[in-house]
Amino acid sequence: MRGGTWRASILVCVVTSSGAWSAAAQTTQTPKWEVEFHGGGLFSTSPTGGTITLPGPGQPFMTVPLTTTASPLPSRYEPSWYFGDGTLLFNQAAAALGQLPDQIVALDPVLAGPLGEQRGGGSVGVRVSCVLTPRVAAELSVDYGFATLRITPENGEAIETTRASFIQAWSGVIVFNPNRVLNSLTSTATLVDGSARRLFTSGALNINLTTSGALIPYVTVGAGVASMTGDLPSATLNGNYQFRLGSGPPVDETDTVAVHDARTRHSFAGVLGGGAKYHVSSRWGLRFDARVALSKAAAKTELNATPNVARLTPLGRGSLGGTPSIQFSNNSTDPVTTTGVTAVAASSLTAPPLSGHRTFTGSGAMSQANLTIGVFWRFP
Repeated sequence: MRGGTWRASILVCVVTSSGAWSAAAQTTQTPKWEVEFHGGGLFSTSPTGGTITLPGPGQPFMTVPLTTTASPLPSRYEPSWYFGDGTLLFNQAAAALGQLPDQIVALDPVLAGPLGEQRGGGSVGVRVSCVLTPRVAAELSVDYGFATLRITPENGEAIETTRASFIQAWSGVIVFNPNRVLNSLTSTATLVDGSARRLFTSGALNINLTTSGALIPYVTVGAGVASMTGDLPSATLNGNYQFRLGSGPPVDETDTVAVHDARTRHSFAGVLGGGAKYHVSSRWGLRFDARVALSKAAAKTELNATPNVARLTPLGRGSLGGTPSIQFSNNSTDPVTTTGVTAVAASSLTAPPLSGHRTFTGSGAMSQANLTIGVFWRFP
């Protein structure tokens, strides 16, 4: 009995010890997966340099005189008076009349750069990582920034200056001839900031600088896609003048220009960064992270211009008296014969409309810095 009891005790000790060793091995096993939720700030910088491509000069033509004794004057067909060669022609024609100090301030500086900018703001995100070795982990991260893409203050001021100058300049040109009757003159600007926000999706490797202890510093290297969600900013200028020529025919012409932020929606980016993890316990901890994404400049600006000349009665035409000149006509289709020449007396504001004309394409690299604090949980 005593021998059997001794042998039984030995067996129990061996089984108990084996079970304890197994439980200890399971307890000290390093979790393989981590899920993190974080918040912080997202800050972007974009270069302002790039390629500028404004519309070229308008097609030249000679005005159609009202009488056989008058001489034709040089003019150009323009899609708008708000920018480019249209502004230049108007200011040249106004200056040729003399004593007209007010001129249209061209929209060109707005067209020659990015329309919108994205300032810093809060962000939230989630990361899922898998431990590959005690020193290296693979990670998938998604971050969403709350800051919207907005029209820059400088562009907003420039647009307002152009809008107001349209009224002052046209008022002087129309009433310069006392025989003209000004009925209506308007110029409006509509600025829409839109709802575009930044979404960044990336894959990266986190390389631990140490492999033991509660505080683990690391460096990050990876790549991702920077995306814009929502509507991009735009600005629309609409000018209209209605008056009667000295001979009586009415003129009603509308000048509409729309500027769009047409930046690339999705850009490939490289990711560099680092941070530190603090293990509160074996199952969860805190993470402090800073990383920068570098991508090709995405800024693009596009222009639409839609001139409209109303066909009214009684039919008629007229022009400013200087060189160069601006021709007005409420009949842009029927041929007119004068001084032995048959021509169509179209208004100078009858160039073909512009649609999606790229005025600016950004160059260089843009950066996006993301600073976050998160909580992570570890799973086997």
